Amino acid sequence: MTIRKTLLASLAIVALATAPALAGHGNGNGGGNGNGNGNSGDHGKSSSAPGQVSKADDTADNTTTSSTTTDTTPDTSTGGNIHAKLGRLNSLQRNINAYMHSKSKKFAAVQAFVTLSAKAKVAAAAAAAAAATVAADQAKISTLTAQLAALQATDQTGFTAAQKAALAQQITDTQNQITAEQATLSTDTAAAAAAQAAAAAAAVGTDDASLGKALGTMSNKPVDATVTAWAKGTLASRIDAEAAAMSP
Repeated sequence: MTIRKTLLASLAIVALATAPALAGHGNGNGGGNGNGNGNSGDHGKSSSAPGQVSKADDTADNTTTSSTTTDTTPDTSTGGNIHAKLGRLNSLQRNINAYMHSKSKKFAAVQAFVTLSAKAKVAAAAAAAAAATVAADQAKISTLTAQLAALQATDQTGFTAAQKAALAQQITDTQNQITAEQATLSTDTAAAAAAQAAAAAAAVGTDDASLGKALGTMSNKPVDATVTAWAKGTLASRIDAEAAAMSP
């Protein structure tokens, strides 16, 4: 009898212990599906709903776009985005042979400008050389004139007849050299004047306005002062190379 009471008491304790667990399991599958799981699912969706993520991404994209637009605004005052303004003129960066021997009509005006500029450079170099020759002639005459003055001022006291004759010959020779140099100076001066005139004539059509006009016939975009300045710098080495090929 005592054993039976003890067994019943034990079963009662086990039933009480397992009742809350069974009740929780029941709520989770039953009422929980309508309320618990539903509420739990809503909370999950609120933190990771596609609409919410998209909105956050859009905000980030807008911020980035705004910043990018500000940072990449073309700075035409400094030529920062000059290549965007060049269009076909970007071709001028190629090797000179790439466009100087091109048969395309769009290169014709620029080809003519480069050729004229090279000829003008050669003519200017010739004029500079002629002017340097004149300067050298003048320096020689100045030196000879000083030598003549020194010879003529020589104190001949105590000179023998032979020494006096030798001094007189030196004076005569120096005077003759001066006369010859003066004739050379006259010839070289005329040549320098002609070279200077030739250089001035060769320079016609090689100014910035002429370059801008030539660029306009080639470019498919407006040519402004910035573009002209860029082209002038870019073509400088091409013109030098062409002038070197023309020089004797």
